[in-house]
Amino acid sequence: MAEMILERKNVPSVQKTDVELKKQASGHFLPRIIPALTGIRGAAALGIAVHHMLPPMLKSLNIHSLDHSVIVENGFRSVDLFFILSGFILMLTHGDEFRTGNLLTLKRFFILRFVRVYPLHIVIMFLIVPIVLLFPDFVHWSRTYSSPEFAYKVHNFSWPGFVQSLLLVQTWTVVKLGEWNGPSWSLSAEVLGYLLFPCLAWGLLYLKKPAVLHGLAGCILAGECVLLAVTHHAYNNPSGTMGAVRMLGGFGAGMALGRAVLAAGPLVGRRASLVTWGSLGFVVCTLAFPELSPVMVFGFAWLLFGLAYQQDAVGRLLGSRIFLWLGILSFPFYMVHFILFKVFMWGIEPEILHSGTAEILLAWGCLFLIMIFCTVLLHKGVERPSHRLARRLAGPRISS
Repeated sequence: MAEMILERKNVPSVQKTDVELKKQASGHFLPRIIPALTGIRGAAALGIAVHHMLPPMLKSLNIHSLDHSVIVENGFRSVDLFFILSGFILMLTHGDEFRTGNLLTLKRFFILRFVRVYPLHIVIMFLIVPIVLLFPDFVHWSRTYSSPEFAYKVHNFSWPGFVQSLLLVQTWTVVKLGEWNGPSWSLSAEVLGYLLFPCLAWGLLYLKKPAVLHGLAGCILAGECVLLAVTHHAYNNPSGTMGAVRMLGGFGAGMALGRAVLAAGPLVGRRASLVTWGSLGFVVCTLAFPELSPVMVFGFAWLLFGLAYQQDAVGRLLGSRIFLWLGILSFPFYMVHFILFKVFMWGIEPEILHSGTAEILLAWGCLFLIMIFCTVLLHKGVERPSHRLARRLAGPRISS
């Protein structure tokens, strides 16, 4: 997925003063890479991994000081950040292409999106099949549940569920045929967003005033929060049909803010930093007061908006080498880490419960190294070739 930076046309790549930037505020922007928007993907993937892995690791070490940590418990909300980021970047990258109803533009867009995501997903799905066939005890363990709200787990690793997950349509219906790779639900929701993107982008192009676009983004996120609250999903991690609602809310708000970036002049100096730091402060407040955590998505949305202007320490940190590396590997890591974690929890974790601290830490460390190893293999062997294939099949950008 391409990240973005905003640069004035025909302006040399030298640092501009605030006055010069203000004088340039009315012109047209061209997209380029924004390192911070790659880096924040890495931070989000790391947050999801911590949410999954840290509680059982600490439990195996008999450490309970973080049992109710709001940071760990809300790690699943990083998925909402992914949804907002996806809509934001796609609007910056492809939004202007849909000013006219060009079928070739539609074809190119769908090739770029689907060829980039399906190959990696399909490879991981077929790598899971031998685990399911060779270890029926793992399947049985995966189907156990502790309360009626998790009764859907009884269908995990079913073959109808395999077909549903392989096609990435599991969030499009209330029927749960069985989970195979947990994180793929969000990819299913993303595909729904890709299908809706051309129509949504065409509508947003008619909106010219940044204030209207910011207001629209806020209303979309407010509607998402209200809907999740009335369906009693505000404080958990819905991954079925309500997961698609999370995606549509975040994706739509991200698109509106992406359009706002293109429609407005650049924020400069202190104004840009205020947006970034204010949004980050808002996220921290929602962690300090757990009852506010469902509205964390507002902080995520305007944090991305502020990062688009790259004018503060937050952007520089997220654009650093370590976060860039994490961001580049974030998609394969996100997609492969959960099945490896589940196999570990089934086959290894019970065996190390009565071991010493060093042995437990070694086991968890080996799990993480295996995750990184598999991630790098998938990135180099599947993700990068699929990106090259997508660009080759799609061809050059079509002028609108």
